[in-house]
Amino acid sequence: MRLVSRSIASSALCIIVGLALVPETSAAQARGTVHVLDEAGRPVPYAVVSIGRGNLRVADDSGRVAMPAGAADSVTLSVRRIGYREFYGWVARGPDARYEVSLSTLPNVVEAVEITARASTPLSRTGFYDRVDRVQRGAIVGEFITPEELDERNQSLVSNLLQGRRSIRIQVVRTRTSMRGRPIVTGRAGCAMNIVVDGRFTTGLYGRQAGAGVSSIDPNATRQPGRTGDADPDIDELLDGRAIMAVEIYPSSANAPAELIPPSGRGSCGIVAIWTGPRH
Repeated sequence: MRLVSRSIASSALCIIVGLALVPETSAAQARGTVHVLDEAGRPVPYAVVSIGRGNLRVADDSGRVAMPAGAADSVTLSVRRIGYREFYGWVARGPDARYEVSLSTLPNVVEAVEITARASTPLSRTGFYDRVDRVQRGAIVGEFITPEELDERNQSLVSNLLQGRRSIRIQVVRTRTSMRGRPIVTGRAGCAMNIVVDGRFTTGLYGRQAGAGVSSIDPNATRQPGRTGDADPDIDELLDGRAIMAVEIYPSSANAPAELIPPSGRGSCGIVAIWTGPRH
């Protein structure tokens, strides 16, 4: 009887172990990956991909985006990248659970220029896409405005670009010298957020912004501050939205990457990191 019991127990253990392994293997096979390529079969890095009605995700430097678990045999994908025609349609799952999308280059893009060091862009060198990947993996908490979204919206006022974001409120302060009022970028707690421009912290934004140092703005791509007669510029006077190539938003320093936290440590009200330059 003891031998029979041990045999039954061993068989039961094997069945339990086997059952535990099956879902993991099935999930890994069902997950799959979106591969974004150009006409020549080269990866298109940092493309913006929307899977079905899900949130936007940004591809890595090899043009890949992980699918959610339980992906179907075919899915609707929306894929955008500056310099390419937008793709929207059904994509069937191929071998190795691969969903392949081919983007065609816009006619006005010079092919030789696009081929050279395509994965190395000004934004990738600032660590923007590395932080996008960290947020998508859940390592930090943040929100991003990509070059593709900025290009589509084409807003000149920075306050309009930031309005409506989950972690931001735009408060308009009336002054004696500004009839339109001056926009203040505030966080959930109602205090002014830290503004980082091209890696440096701005000071004196209507006397409300924390930080140390000066902004490294290209004077040819911005508005000149102080035109309203106030001592300090507001966010719309400091920058023209059309000169911005990407934006990062972090609700507080507890959620933000270490490299963007103000030297003073005053990041509890949140951080808005703005990167200027061409979006291509």
